[in-house]
Amino acid sequence: MGFGAAQARSFKRFDLPLRHRKCEKIMSGKAEVYDHRKQPVKHGRTRVNGIRMHYITAGSAKDVLLLVHGTPKDSYYWYKVFPLLTEHFTVVAPDVRGFGHSDKPPTTDGYDCKTCAQDLAELMEQLGHSKYHVHGEDRGAEYAYALTALYRDRVQSLSFCEMLISGLGLEESSFWTKDNVTAQFRQEGVWCWHFMRQECFNPTAIEPVALDHWIECVKQPGCLRGILETYRAGFKNGEINTALAKKKLTCPVMTIGAPEFFGPTVRDHALKFAEDVQRSELFEECGHSLALEQPERLAKCLEEFMLKT
Repeated sequence: MGFGAAQARSFKRFDLPLRHRKCEKIMSGKAEVYDHRKQPVKHGRTRVNGIRMHYITAGSAKDVLLLVHGTPKDSYYWYKVFPLLTEHFTVVAPDVRGFGHSDKPPTTDGYDCKTCAQDLAELMEQLGHSKYHVHGEDRGAEYAYALTALYRDRVQSLSFCEMLISGLGLEESSFWTKDNVTAQFRQEGVWCWHFMRQECFNPTAIEPVALDHWIECVKQPGCLRGILETYRAGFKNGEINTALAKKKLTCPVMTIGAPEFFGPTVRDHALKFAEDVQRSELFEECGHSLALEQPERLAKCLEEFMLKT
């Protein structure tokens, strides 16, 4: 599996050290993200924390919003909400390490939430954003929390969605205790993967072009390993988060859950690491992928919550 020679050449061109660059042939015109003016977003790649990180950005508003995707997605996950947000925010959405068009280090270390938070902080600093709001979903919410806890003077507000934190309850809620992991491997030796459409209330919310894009990303050398390393890092994340949670967040926090997945437990869970949750939403008739299933409602919540912060 992997890209052909022509696609590999496109990748080499894309690696040029330019701050902003359209994705050119990488997306082949099939999977692009647009702003509120129906213009393609800007693509860039820059070196942060020892890796090359790909990101997309659009908008010129005063308020800056960082979007952090989960597993097994990348920055294209936000294609439905970008045109709804860029009129009100300057929006930045990276491919976190191990995903999309960012580097996928061949190591079992470096995929933990602290390292990923450092990646994000360096990216925003390089882009000239000293203050910003953060929204994360799924594993991206865990990275968003770590970023907020480690860089409290930079993050203005946190939107924490469809996730529980490793070390504070995620393991018990989603199989990831050490005893369960050991027993499962002894019994079966394989993981039962949950397809993204099975996580949705409405499976058609994920369009074929999006699925095709993520399938192509997974075919890239190192991408599957990068995805799996984020799970391997779970126990280390638990240690990191347990230490961080000793000092609770004081910035404004919003939580969003979906009844088909974590639901109202997200708010209760957030109180383990935040002094208060200023706003909590439950998206009815919605599954795990909020930005794909209810983009309009998500964008409205982000605007109402963050622009008043």
